[in-house]
Amino acid sequence: MFEFIKNIRRRKILRTLKALPRQKRIENIQNIKTIGIICRFDNEQNWNILNHFATVMENQDKKVSIIGLHEQTPRFVVSRQGTTVCRAKKDLNFWGIPSWGSIKGFMSEKYDLLIDTVGTGNFFAQYVALRTTADLKVVYANPSENPTETYDLIIRGDGQMELKGFFNNVIEYLGMINK
Repeated sequence: MFEFIKNIRRRKILRTLKALPRQKRIENIQNIKTIGIICRFDNEQNWNILNHFATVMENQDKKVSIIGLHEQTPRFVVSRQGTTVCRAKKDLNFWGIPSWGSIKGFMSEKYDLLIDTVGTGNFFAQYVALRTTADLKVVYANPSENPTETYDLIIRGDGQMELKGFFNNVIEYLGMINK
């Protein structure tokens, strides 16, 4: 019963956030200076891929900030400057909304590019994506999903997303812009 009520409230919150005005802009990957990444801290292999991607982007003089949901105690270390960890039991309220104190560091930045690696069915990821003022928001989605009200660029695929391939697609597609 509570889950049903939570879902109704969450949909209302997302609908309200989707209605807020936002300036959209798409740039070539070389012109992007700030990147925000939404992730889930659930396995070490994905964290290593994400960490590597962030390091490569920083080596190209881009500022990368990461925010992630931590639902269970990870069996690996998340130590990277510019990383915000939201703990499900501590930082989220009854509705699943992160406290402002837990996300304000990530939200204070204006991003040229926001990459959501969690996907369209996760309330935390959608909430953070809608609260940011990123110029371009990117997500991976299955053909049955339609996240066009939240995201500007949707990379479609069948089945489970492979994180390394997703990052490669983002770089490739944004590299084709304004060439």
